[in-house]
Amino acid sequence: MKGLEGIRCVEVGGMAAMPLAGMLMSTWGAEIIHVEPPGRGDFQRSLLGLRATGQGPGSNINYLWEHVNRNKKSIAIHIGTPEGQGILYRLIASADVFLNNLRAYELDKFNLTHDVLSKINPRIISANLTGYGAKGPEKNTGGYDSVAFWARSGAMDLVHDGDSPPQVSRPAYGDSSTSLSLLAGIMAALFIRERTGSGQEVTVSLYNTATYIMGFDISGCLATGQNAVRTDRRRVPNPIRNHYPTKDGRWIMLGMTNGQHYWPSFCQAFKRPDLEKDPKFATAEARAKNSEGLIAIIEEIFRSKTYEELTQFLKTTDLIWAPVMTALEVIQDEQALVNDFFKEFDHPRHGPFRLVQNPIRLSDTLAEINMGAPNLGEHTDQIMRDLGFLEEDIVRLRRAGTIG
Repeated sequence: MKGLEGIRCVEVGGMAAMPLAGMLMSTWGAEIIHVEPPGRGDFQRSLLGLRATGQGPGSNINYLWEHVNRNKKSIAIHIGTPEGQGILYRLIASADVFLNNLRAYELDKFNLTHDVLSKINPRIISANLTGYGAKGPEKNTGGYDSVAFWARSGAMDLVHDGDSPPQVSRPAYGDSSTSLSLLAGIMAALFIRERTGSGQEVTVSLYNTATYIMGFDISGCLATGQNAVRTDRRRVPNPIRNHYPTKDGRWIMLGMTNGQHYWPSFCQAFKRPDLEKDPKFATAEARAKNSEGLIAIIEEIFRSKTYEELTQFLKTTDLIWAPVMTALEVIQDEQALVNDFFKEFDHPRHGPFRLVQNPIRLSDTLAEINMGAPNLGEHTDQIMRDLGFLEEDIVRLRRAGTIG
């Protein structure tokens, strides 16, 4: 069963956060029409070739474009012209969702505010994603995930040790998280529309989603007026919720947040009954007070064994832990494979390769990949015909540069 068949989404904008929400909807059967500028297209198309993120191996498969825009149709429209805007309005009149990452001034410039669109289509859901929000002095400021999500939220400041410089975020880290916020808003608005018959506007920003994801730290700031405390692995108050190096330079993460419950099991597993009853470590309060010394002891234990020895041993215990794996190891991980984290797709141009699957699983509605990411303007003519344009209109508009 395809749960979202018959739902049409029109996307204006590009890169990652906003189009990722459309991609997720497409795996459940929604029709996603990605609107791109004629000639140059979405900048995401060239991101891998430019190595603009500074990360990732080169490939003859544009895997970034495929990850974000599989299952979609591409129409190339110059929306800054009156005729181009007219084509876009026809599309929106036929759509359920207008997905965009336009800033406030761009929505005004291109006459694409929800007030305008709701007069064309009262059932339209306008889903807008920006860097910093729809209001305020920075509503028109551009913001990618590295700045609006990672740096601005406090995450970048907190995720590094001591005086070491903060780390740049991984590519699309904030985009991917914020796409789930946008998806949730769209699905809620679609459900509400079934009850009321009316569309509404959904607004999401990278910055706002980041403050939600940083909610445990920021809630503390709101409650106390004091700053969040940066983690120092040498002094964490709960030493069995910490990461430790192995003999061969790998790392293991211990994740026993309920330290008092797991402390006896930890000591028994590593054959250190002396630590369990030691007054310096017997209680959570004592371990926090003497954490530096205990961390040094645990690190010595871990450094005496290789990564392979420790991972095989820890699998025999009931402790909460995880290997610190590389991204390449993740795609070979049995747990990821048996739960279908990745989906093989027989691409018409590239042949079979795997893509990251929709992370949300519905029991009766499978998330599927039916089409590769489109070439620029691949579906322009088909969509124009569906909107009622004659062949001579299509030829004229292409010559004028209105479509591509």
